[in-house]
Amino acid sequence: MTTVQPITLTPRDVEVIAGYARGHTVARIARRLYVSEETVRSRTHAMCKRLDIKGARQAALVDYAYRHGHLPVASRETAGALSQRLTQVLDCTARGLGHRATAAELRLSVATVRGHREQLRRCFQAQSLAQVVARAWEAGVMGPARSMGAPRS
Repeated sequence: MTTVQPITLTPRDVEVIAGYARGHTVARIARRLYVSEETVRSRTHAMCKRLDIKGARQAALVDYAYRHGHLPVASRETAGALSQRLTQVLDCTARGLGHRATAAELRLSVATVRGHREQLRRCFQAQSLAQVVARAWEAGVMGPARSMGAPRS
């Protein structure tokens, strides 16, 4: 029987993901880390390949980093309750599903998924889906104690 080893992130990987969690653009992350934008993109691509992440990659990387303790949960702000549908869309976002895949899984139109994701951005005052996931973790909406969807490794 073989055991699957968790994938290790380097400190630089975590710095890139932390930038996404703060809602930073690739350009801003590159400037803060004194590297090129292409380096940030390449590192993101390499992490996603190692973790088998597709779709909304930045959001899935942020979720992975929180889930595996690479990013500390800074605070447990109280958040208003999300509807079941918004919670489902948030879960799909954290798993890295894009608009079409989320729509197919939840049997919604792509336009409805876009609307729900925009509502999540407003609710969490986030600039990106990656920042939505980070703020959901910080608000206690997501976390190891809360099973939101498919099992994660």
